[in-house]
Amino acid sequence: METTWFKGQLADKKLSQRALAKLLNLDHAAISLMFRGKRRMTPTEAKKIADVLGVKVTEVLRRAGVAVQDDVQRVPITCYINGSGVVTLFPEKTHDSVAGPADCPKGTYAVQCRCPGAPQDGWLVFVSPAQNTADQQMDRLCLVAMNEGTSTIAVVRRGYRSGTYNLITWPARDLRTDSLVAWCAPVLWIKP
Repeated sequence: METTWFKGQLADKKLSQRALAKLLNLDHAAISLMFRGKRRMTPTEAKKIADVLGVKVTEVLRRAGVAVQDDVQRVPITCYINGSGVVTLFPEKTHDSVAGPADCPKGTYAVQCRCPGAPQDGWLVFVSPAQNTADQQMDRLCLVAMNEGTSTIAVVRRGYRSGTYNLITWPARDLRTDSLVAWCAPVLWIKP
């Protein structure tokens, strides 16, 4: 039971545990025991809590310690990034697949970090299928496709010249200045 998460969600909604208990038609002690992991949350309670918090039931169950797989899908590992920040696509029909992050959009794909000796070696970066302009992804970690045909994973910043962007690459944290960017796909999740 991730008590801190539940308390944070209640605080965001300006609700106390007592107010939640009243909304669920439960005794305050039942909520207190549930949040301390001393009482199991029922599926009906999980649904009601999800409605009150405005989150998915799977998220409530997951935070309550229930192994939920309903909203997890397999995503292909389509390419890798090396220590120099260069992304290389795998040949067609050679993709492994892994469990993606919960609720990831259809079309999400993973990039494997291949940087022997670096702490990030073997990590997976899950990328959204959306292709946005660099202006829409300012200060976010993205898979960035440059006009010259190369790709990297970087935080996008405004360039020094009009129409260009500075890229702080991941995992190397090198700075590529005044790059011409074709599109950016936001990074959804990084899994060590």
